Amino acid sequence: MKRILALFMAVVLAVGLLPSAAFAAEGDSPMVITTVDKTTVKPGETVTVTYTLSHDLDAMTELSIVLRFDVSLFQFVGTNIDNSVWFDNPSVNNTSVSGNNGYVRLRQFKNSNTDTIAAGTLCTMTFKALEEISTAQSALFYNNNKGLLKSSIKVNGITQGVNGVGFASGVDDPISVNIIPAGSSITVPKTETGYTVSMGADQQLVSGQKVRIPVTVASSEKYITGFNAYDMTFTYDPTALTLNTKTGDAANVTVEDNNGTVRVRRYGATQALGEALALEFTANKATSSTVTLTAAKFDLDANSINFDAPAATITDADTTVKALWNVSLPDGFASAAADGSTLVENGADFTFKAVNPNYEYTLRITTNGQTQEVTVKGGSYTIENVTDNVQVTVVSKVGRTYTLKFVGSGVDAGLVTPTTATVQYPNDYSFTVKFPGTGYKTTVKFAPSDNKFDVERLENGDYAYKLLGNYLVGDENGEITVTVEKVENTAKKDIIVAGSGSEAFSADNALTFYAGENYTFKLDKNEQYYDYELVVWYTDSSNHTVRPTPKDNGDGTYTIVNMPNADMHITINKMAKALDPDAVDVVKYLELDNKTMYMVTVWGELSHTNLGSTNTTYIAYTYDDNLMYDTSYYTAPNGTKGASSWLVIVDKGEEFTKEEALKHLKLVESTQEQNKNISLVYFGIDSNVNGSKGGQVDINDVQLVYDMYNGLYENFEQVSVKKFLLADQTLDRQLNSADAVKLADKLGY
Repeated sequence: MKRILALFMAVVLAVGLLPSAAFAAEGDSPMVITTVDKTTVKPGETVTVTYTLSHDLDAMTELSIVLRFDVSLFQFVGTNIDNSVWFDNPSVNNTSVSGNNGYVRLRQFKNSNTDTIAAGTLCTMTFKALEEISTAQSALFYNNNKGLLKSSIKVNGITQGVNGVGFASGVDDPISVNIIPAGSSITVPKTETGYTVSMGADQQLVSGQKVRIPVTVASSEKYITGFNAYDMTFTYDPTALTLNTKTGDAANVTVEDNNGTVRVRRYGATQALGEALALEFTANKATSSTVTLTAAKFDLDANSINFDAPAATITDADTTVKALWNVSLPDGFASAAADGSTLVENGADFTFKAVNPNYEYTLRITTNGQTQEVTVKGGSYTIENVTDNVQVTVVSKVGRTYTLKFVGSGVDAGLVTPTTATVQYPNDYSFTVKFPGTGYKTTVKFAPSDNKFDVERLENGDYAYKLLGNYLVGDENGEITVTVEKVENTAKKDIIVAGSGSEAFSADNALTFYAGENYTFKLDKNEQYYDYELVVWYTDSSNHTVRPTPKDNGDGTYTIVNMPNADMHITINKMAKALDPDAVDVVKYLELDNKTMYMVTVWGELSHTNLGSTNTTYIAYTYDDNLMYDTSYYTAPNGTKGASSWLVIVDKGEEFTKEEALKHLKLVESTQEQNKNISLVYFGIDSNVNGSKGGQVDINDVQLVYDMYNGLYENFEQVSVKKFLLADQTLDRQLNSADAVKLADKLGY
C-alpha cells in the first residue's frame, strides 16, 4: 500500500516591509508544500517530488526551488512544469557539489509581476533509484540544506527569508524514501508524535439549547502536522446533558455512549492538527455539569505497521457547561445586571428595567405555564425565584405627563408667557422668551438638566425655545422647572478657531462677541478639493459641553444665535475629496553621486472623518500606488499643518518637477491599520531611524544617517523610503550632516 508522506516546507514571506503584498487566506502565510508519490521503491524505480503553493500570492517576482539528494542512491530524471501556476520557462541545474551530495535547482524570474499567483502545483521533480543497489537503503531528500543553495522567493523584487515558519533546515527536514531490493527488507522506525489533547473552554447557555465542545489536538514535535487515528473516552452527567454526536457517515468515526461514558474512535485519511472532534450536547436543565476527557490515544498511519497507539498527554481535561434559565425581554427593556445578561441561575431573582423611563407600561409575564400582568412606571421590576424560562411582553405603554413650571426674574419681568403648562412624552413644547432690551440678556435653564431643547433667535430679537419631547426628564414629582433670568450683559468673550480647515475662517470675521447676541461668520471654502465639517461648541457653567447648530445662510456665512457667556470654539475640519495641486510641493532632498533624491509632499493633515456618518473613513495619498508616509511634524511655509511625503530618485542632472509628481499622485481611502503603519509621528519624528525591533535609538542610527547622506545607498532596496524620511532629524526637508549631528545630540554625544 502506498502511503503519502507530506512534509511541509515553507518559504517565509516577510510582509511587514511590503505594504503591497497580500495573501488570500487570512491568518495563514502561503507555504511551499513538498510531497512524494511513494516512500518505498525498488532499484530502477522512480519517485516523484511535487511542489505545491498552498495559498494565492500577490506580486511574486522570483521563485527558486532547490532540492538536495544522494547521487550514490538516486539519479535525477527530469522536471515537469505542465499546468504550473508559476513556471513556464525556468532554468534547471543538476549539480554534484561534494561527495554524494547533489542538488536540482529550478528557477525563474518575472520582473514587475503584478498578477496574483494562484494556489496549485508549481512543478515536479523525478528521481530514479540506481539499478546497482543490492541492499536496503534509506535515502534522504533535503530542502534548503545548511551550507548549500537555498530556496527563495522574491516579492516585489525583495528576497523573502527562509528557515522560518513551517520550514526546517539541515538534517531536521529530510524526506525519507526507502530503496528495498527484492528479497531484502528495512524496518521503518517509530515516528515520535508528541500529541497533546485539550478540551474546549467552559460554556454558558440556556437550558434546552445545544452546546458544542471542541476537542483539540496539538503536537510538541516540530514536524507533526496531523494524525490518522484516535481513541478517546469522555464522561458526562446524562441527567444534565443529552449527547447528540453520532457515528460518522463514512463509518470511520464510531461513537459509543454507555450512560454517561462516551468512547469515540476514528481512523482513516490524515487529518490536520487542531480540532479533532466536536461533541454536541443538549442541556436538559438549568444546572452546572462537567464533560471530562479521561483517556486519549492518537497516532499516525506510519506507526500502524509495527507499533501500538500511545497515550496522548491531556493538558485540559474538563469543560464545564453551565445551563441557565433565560428571560426573554421585549424591545425597550434591558437586564439590570452589570453585564446585561438575561440568563438566570435556578431559583435566583431577575431584575429588568425600562430603557426609556418616560412610559408607563403594562407587562405580561409568563413562566411555569402561568401568566400575570404588572405595571411598570419607568424604573425597574424584579421577578423572584426563577425556575423556568420567562417570556415578558408589552400589553400597552402610555407616555408620562410632566408639569412645566416657569420661574425667575425673566418671568417676573413679563418676558415669558404662560408661567405653567403640561407636556406629555414624546410631544415637544414651545415657548417664547422676549428680548430683554439693550444691555441685558436672558438665561434659560431646565431642571432636571438632562432635558434637551432647541433655541432659535427670531427676527424681532425674541428667542423661540422648543423643549424636545423625546428627551423629557422630570423630577421625583414629575415636574420640569424652567428658570428664565434677566441679567445685565457685561460678558465679552472670545472666538477660538481650530481644526484642519481653520484657514477657511475668513480674516474679516470678528474674534469677540457679547453673550446673548447673534454671531455671524464667513467661511472661504475650497469645495473643489475638500469637504468641510463645522463643529461649534462651548463649555457651560456646569462644565458641560454644549454644541449649538449654526444656521447656514446660504451665502457662505453662518449665524450662531443667542451666544453663551463663554468662549465659543469653532472647529473647522476638512477632508480631501480630490488631490489639490496647490497642496503639492517638490524639493531636492539629497544629492547622490549619480542620482538626485527629491521629496514629494502633499500639505495638510490626514483626515479621519466621514462627514454625515457615524462611521469613520480614513484617507491617504499614494505615489505610484504606494501609501505616502504621514509626516505631520512638517509645517508648510504658509502655516499649513501636517504633510504626507514620499521620496523619488532620478538620474543626476534630471529635474523632477511638481507637474511630474502630480502624474503619480492619488487620493485614496485607506484602513485604520494602514494609516497607523504609515505614521512617522511619535512625540515628533521617530529617532529610531533603522527601525530596530527593540526600538532603541543608538549610535547605529547615527551611522545609518551618515551613510545615507554620504551616498552609500542610491536606491531603496537596502534602505527603505521610510528610513530615508526618518533621517531628516532637523525637519528641514533636506538630508545632510546636520541630521546626523542632531541625532547624535539626542544620544548625548
